[in-house]
Amino acid sequence: MSQYRQVSGVRVSGVDHAPYAAGLLTDALGEGAEPVRFTPDATLPEGGYRVEVPETGEIRIVGDPFAGLVYATRDLLDRATPAGLPVGTVDATAGPGLPLRTLWTWDHSTNWDLRRLGLQEIGALNPYAKGSDAFGADYRRLVDFCSAERIGGIVVYGLLRDAHGGVEAARELCEYANARGVRIIAGVGINAYGGVYFDGRHRFNLATWLRQRPDLAAELPKKVGFDIDEFGDLHFPASEYMMAACPSHPENLAWHRDAVDWLLDTLPVGGINFETGDYGSCACDRCTAHTGGERTSWSYEAMRSVYPTLLDTARRTGPAGVPLRHLVEVYWDNIFDLDAQGPLADLPDDVAYQYCVNRGFWYDNRDRLTADHVSALPHTTNVLRTHAGSQWNRQRHSWVPDMYADMATRTAAAGMRGLTIFAEASAYHPTNEVSYLAYARFSWNPELTWADFWRDEVAPRFGGSAEAEAFRDGAAVLDDPSAEAATLTRVGADALAMVAATGGEVQRRWLWLAERTARHAHSAG
Repeated sequence: MSQYRQVSGVRVSGVDHAPYAAGLLTDALGEGAEPVRFTPDATLPEGGYRVEVPETGEIRIVGDPFAGLVYATRDLLDRATPAGLPVGTVDATAGPGLPLRTLWTWDHSTNWDLRRLGLQEIGALNPYAKGSDAFGADYRRLVDFCSAERIGGIVVYGLLRDAHGGVEAARELCEYANARGVRIIAGVGINAYGGVYFDGRHRFNLATWLRQRPDLAAELPKKVGFDIDEFGDLHFPASEYMMAACPSHPENLAWHRDAVDWLLDTLPVGGINFETGDYGSCACDRCTAHTGGERTSWSYEAMRSVYPTLLDTARRTGPAGVPLRHLVEVYWDNIFDLDAQGPLADLPDDVAYQYCVNRGFWYDNRDRLTADHVSALPHTTNVLRTHAGSQWNRQRHSWVPDMYADMATRTAAAGMRGLTIFAEASAYHPTNEVSYLAYARFSWNPELTWADFWRDEVAPRFGGSAEAEAFRDGAAVLDDPSAEAATLTRVGADALAMVAATGGEVQRRWLWLAERTARHAHSAG
């Protein structure tokens, strides 16, 4: 029989190391006489922690200084029952199975506060259509979700934009996230995607720079955009957002170096996601001579020419004294093309290189992702990123938990260090909610079994295991473009029956399916 310790209130020490975690504890247990000490341990991996609850005496919460103390406190509170705190030691000092667990977002299509006008469901290089206060409202909800589910960071493209508050709004978000053990990773386009300051009349906005120095602009193809097999041809409309700089001009590299310096001096970000652009490579004579006929969507040679300087500039200590976490985008469906990646071999080895895959490519090639192949990649720290489960694979609201579980398990077994998914759609949508939970659980523990995940996380959310299977099957109909109105209506009727039979959050999830199928049936009829 388990032993429990009755705790009527706590007296915390070491609170300076974890004020947010201490607040969680006192809010839940009240203030009182039971001693609790927070102890940071910089030798632990990020997210690692240990909780010790003796029968009497001091309760110890030990964790890495950035996220571990927050995770440990949440773990302790999750284990509390009316009988008290369970006596014993919880040891998660090894940390997560995939250390680099990151959610990827654009600011304009991140919709976690669904009360707002101006919601966008898709796009890159979009204007911001919501009110300025929506940025903080959306991302605070996403940060709270990440903190609760032990997800380490959020990439934000469009972090700096005049339309939602510029530097001050970005700083407030970073500080909010840092307190909760979540890194805000600035999405930074190099020679593309707006530069450090995505949108605004700012000296480190790329369009502002190129208006002043038009001689430094890239020569892009007539068609600016890219093609993803499962999405089709994407054409970006002409705008300042798609302006690009020529990587062969040293003045552009110096400007980007100064911009990265400014960013890290100005904001307490947790790292940078560097990207050199995928909507057309510069076709000037100098760039063409360097690339030797590379594909036109992105350029490995452009990466090779800029990253050594910029990564050296960005090599700093960040929040809580831990090193910044930088991700270098290597683009999509190319992880098995080692010859093409030759120009990357001499790049610094102390950052993570991020390889993206689409859904079809993953299922066609996943058996090739072996430890031998990963060891042959140009660098030692590699991350998988996927468009699967996002609008780019026509799956923004799809049920994909099994795919994320498969990716996390295979990625860890092959020796990669992380997995990045899109998370712009709110977990209000139950399909997204369960998919995100699969990502969180399997990236933390890649040895988790699907049966245990289904029993503990999925079945209770829908009223039972059979009910969860019925919801999954109903959600699949929404992704079938040939589904007829009668089929959709039948799924909706079954969902409404579950609405009548349930309550609370279970009811909300079934109500979502009922409304969604009614919407699709109306359009199909």
